[in-house]
Parts: sequence; C-alpha cells; structure tokens
Amino acid sequence: MFWLDDAFGAVRHEEYLTHAWARDLPHVMSAVKNGARVVLTSRSYIYNEARPLLKPYAYPLLHEQHGTVDVADLTRAERQQILYNRLTAGDQPQEVRARMKPHLEAAADAAPFRPEAARRLGLQAFTSSLSLTRQGITDFMVESPQLLRDVYDQLDVNAHAALALIYATRRDRALPGLPSPFVFDAGDRDIVERAGSTPGGVGRAVVTLSGTFLRLNTSVDGQAYWTFHHPTLREGFASWLTTQPHLLPVVLMGMSDQALLSRTDCLEPSSRQRQGTLLRIPAPLYHATAQRLAAQRQPPGRFESWQQRHDREQSVLAYLGKNSSQGFLRAYACADPQLLNMLLQFGSPACYDPRPPVLARLHQAGLLPEQARQQAISHMMKLAVSAPDASWIEDEDWQKKAWHILLTDEDRDRLFAHVRGELFARRDELLDDWLAGATGDDDDPVEDALFWYRRAFEEREDDEAAGEFDYTSDLYHEGRQDLPPSAADENWDRSTATTVNVQTAGEEDAATRRSLFDDLDW
Repeated sequence: MFWLDDAFGAVRHEEYLTHAWARDLPHVMSAVKNGARVVLTSRSYIYNEARPLLKPYAYPLLHEQHGTVDVADLTRAERQQILYNRLTAGDQPQEVRARMKPHLEAAADAAPFRPEAARRLGLQAFTSSLSLTRQGITDFMVESPQLLRDVYDQLDVNAHAALALIYATRRDRALPGLPSPFVFDAGDRDIVERAGSTPGGVGRAVVTLSGTFLRLNTSVDGQAYWTFHHPTLREGFASWLTTQPHLLPVVLMGMSDQALLSRTDCLEPSSRQRQGTLLRIPAPLYHATAQRLAAQRQPPGRFESWQQRHDREQSVLAYLGKNSSQGFLRAYACADPQLLNMLLQFGSPACYDPRPPVLARLHQAGLLPEQARQQAISHMMKLAVSAPDASWIEDEDWQKKAWHILLTDEDRDRLFAHVRGELFARRDELLDDWLAGATGDDDDPVEDALFWYRRAFEEREDDEAAGEFDYTSDLYHEGRQDLPPSAADENWDRSTATTVNVQTAGEEDAATRRSLFDDLDW
C-alpha cells in the first residue's frame, strides 16, 4: 500500500510533479496490476489543474476511482458550537459579547468557516478595532488578510521584535521556533535592533503575546521553544513584514527553501494571485530571493541524492516559469550565470520539461540572447525527428505554450521542412530506434507524435507528407503488435466515481429551537 500525500503540490499546483506522474503512470499502473494499492491525495483545486496533464482517458482506473473528502463540511450546529466554545473561552468583556450575540449565527454561517478565526473573535488582542456589526463580524470570520495586518500594526515595537525573531528562527530546521530560555546570537540581535527593541523588551513581549499570538511547545528531546499559535498567524505576519521596509530582510530569513518555492511568488503587484500562494515578495527583496533560489542549483551536498537535487532544480524552474515577474527574472539571471547553459539542455518530450517555458519567459523579458534562442530551436529540431517530439506543435492553445513565444513563423516553417525532409529520409533507421524502446501499450509517445505530425501537415494542406506520416505510423504500429504491454494499458474494470462527504447528523429545524448563543453574555 503506497500513500502519496499532496501528489501534485502541497498548497498550489506544481506542474513539474504532474509531468513526472504523467511520465511514470505506466509503471504505477503496472504495480497496481500486480497487486499494489496506490492512493494519491490532493486538494481539489490542485487536482483540477493537474487532471488535464495526466491524460486520464488513457488511465480509466485513475480517472474513475476517486473520492472527495470534505473535512470542512461541518453542520451548522457544529459551527455554532465551535464559535460558542471559543467565545466563552476567550477574554472578551460581557458587554462586548452582548453586542456580538445578535450577529453570531450569521458569523457561524460565514464561508469559509475557520475555527482559528472563531478563536480570534474571542480574544481582545485581535478585535480592538472590530466593528461589532453583522458585516464587521462576518468579514472578520472570513479572515481578510487586511484585518490581520491591522492587528499587527497596533502592536508595539517589543511585540514586533518578538514576533520577527520567532518568525526568523524557522531558518533553524532542527528546532521550528525560538528556544526558551533565549540565547541571542548576532543575527538575533540585528533583528531586535531593526525592530527598535531590546532583548529585555522581547522577553516581556513574549510573555504578553502567549496564548494569543504565541504558544510554548516542547521538542522530542525536551527543548522548549516559542512558535506562532497557528500557521495563519505566521503567514499573516509575513504579509505584514513586507510593508515594513526596516524589517524586509527578515521575510526571507524566516522561510525554508521549500516554503519559499511553494508558497510565494515574485509577480507584479497588480497580477492575480494563484490559489495557494500565501505571500507576494516585493521588488526590494528580488536580489536576495534570487540568491536563495540560485543556491538551490548548486552541486548536491555530501548526503544528498541525485533525485533530491533534481527535485530542487525542477522546483526552481517551475518558479521561474510561472511565479516570476520580468524584474525578478532579470535579478535571477544575474544571480545564476549558468542558467542559460542548463536551460538549453531540455529533454524529450519537451512539453513535460520545465526549461522551455523559462526560455520563453526570458525571451518575453528581453533577456534571452538571439544566439541562445537559435540554439534552443536547433535542439528542438533534433528532438523533433529523433524522439520524435511534436511538443512544438501539439497544443492548439498557442498563447500558453513556450514554443509559440520562442518560434517565429519563419522558424516554424523551418522546423516543418526539417521534419518532412529528415524523418522520411531516415525512416527505416528511426523505426528501429523507436521500436527498440517501445511496449505494446495503447498510449505510446511515438504514435502520439506521428498523429500530431499527420494532423499538422494536413492543416498545412501538404497531403503528401500527411500520407507519409500515416504510412510511418502504420509501420510503427505493426512493429509493436508482438510487444508485451507494460500492464498499464490492460482493460480495467470501470467503476463509478465516489464522493464521500464527511459530516455528522442533520440539523434541527431553526424555527423550533432557541439560539445557542442566548446565554453567551450571562
């Protein structure tokens, strides 16, 4: 039994992971055929982005045997009980709870409902500027990032220093927080001074913030440490830090490499933020961020495997391709002088390789030398015949594909002429090479490429070439007839998709019960 959590990304879709699954699914299905059981988990919005890249039509078992578990599908009664418990456990004065009471049923109906937001509603530290109206309380429950930033704005410099210090200590992977008792090194003192505080002020602030913003944990070896009470408080503080020029360097200090790659972007301030992105890094931090990412492409450490280094590099490339503004690409190109050499070594199929999209982004930003663009085209020409690789034509949505950006009309004509001339002239030699690595599966990359070539030449009204591709495809298909399948393409028993909603008993009729919040202000 193999359980693979967040198979396509933890908080947002990571295309390089999905492309890896698309390449390796035949092996996974072979394992399933021989008795293995495989569970892939993913957030719904991430899976919806990944599905089109997985060719589900070729894998009916993967396509149809899935379930949806909604762990946030609480009944109305459960939401109200959570809110009631959080308010009674909080420190709000009786008169404040009395003013909140008429609006709490609407607050419990807020979507999305977050228990952590209910906890904060019960604490004065988070509600000093809250409008005690139905709209104000409901907006608070939905947890607008601006509300949390306003709360951080109201704290004093000692609290800012304490929170910044605890945020930054996440750089120590051995202990995910600030050790207790405190031991300040030079870096810690720099953070405290930037915030305008002192070590003594930090000590007093930590005690004050305990229970609301912070909590004291203990590691497995008995070491006590301070950390944020909830991950969203930490994320909100990171967002607030980007508005504080004197504390901007702390933003990167507090992020692990994985968090930097999977939870931030360096896009323009006006661009839409992808679901799952928690922080947009401002332009003043581009240089430092580029240095951090470029360091991910250094040779592997002594105890690091090739796979670990490969995964890190793929993450960096995905970040450059989808999460970077032109300004950040410029900063990264300066930080990584070997970038172009690496990008020009893309493999086949090129549509699964994250390097061409980065080349396209550099070209759009005016950062790709013409000589490098021509080298990329020459490499694609070789793959177009030898693989064969039709990535440069196989998607109709040109506006979203790297090769639409990299190729001019003249370049595309050159590629068509090259494929037409080389592939037919070397057909026997190429067929032998292709069949040497083939299986009997229906889903075959060579047949896919030949199909796209035939269709493309038909659209160009070159019927002779289209007929040659039909003939080549027939020869290749005949050569594969006696090859055994990889077991990924057997006829699977199809079953109906299952949706599992985790929820409890039904709700009482609202007209026949009193409000749970009636005694909240007693």
